[in-house]
Amino acid sequence: MKRLPKLFVDQRPRDRVADLIEEGIDVAIRVGELADSRLLSRRLAPHRLCAFASQIYLEKRGTPQHPDDHIHHNRLNFRFQSAGQALRWPFQIGGRAVDLTPNAGGVADCSDAVAAILVVVGIGISLSYVVASHVERGALVPVLRKFSVERSVVTALWPESRHGNQNMNAFLAFLGGMFHSPTPRDKLLKSPAGK
Repeated sequence: MKRLPKLFVDQRPRDRVADLIEEGIDVAIRVGELADSRLLSRRLAPHRLCAFASQIYLEKRGTPQHPDDHIHHNRLNFRFQSAGQALRWPFQIGGRAVDLTPNAGGVADCSDAVAAILVVVGIGISLSYVVASHVERGALVPVLRKFSVERSVVTALWPESRHGNQNMNAFLAFLGGMFHSPTPRDKLLKSPAGK
């Protein structure tokens, strides 16, 4: 907004796929697989899922060394608002992707809430970009990092009718500068001592 003072931002974070054309949305940033062929798209960055917990919790309960160890811990899970289903926890084990369904003590349907609640509750799975600020200030630490999974990508989408729009091109260029691979968040998941 500093660079483009005439730019108006109407942010609509939600756990449902908006119809950009019908709702008159210029650009959307989506995480996950894309299905709408009427839209143009640009891959911005990959994203990773990893387990996180607070250092205080880990000091009391110990740090899990393998995904199977999660059964010995308090767990918080994410529930998709659109489907009402809980997230299956993905891990990379022995060269293959394995999804585990935790018997969680609680769920939240907002990824930001999951990150905030994890500071006191236990262990949970989250996207690296959601918890990055919590990790940077030391409120959360990644656990089971060597088992973390890259899950699809962050993508910008826009209707073909906006193609060539000067404001749209400026915004897409800005997004391209904000998202690069590897992202700074990926550094948070580097695995010291094989953890």
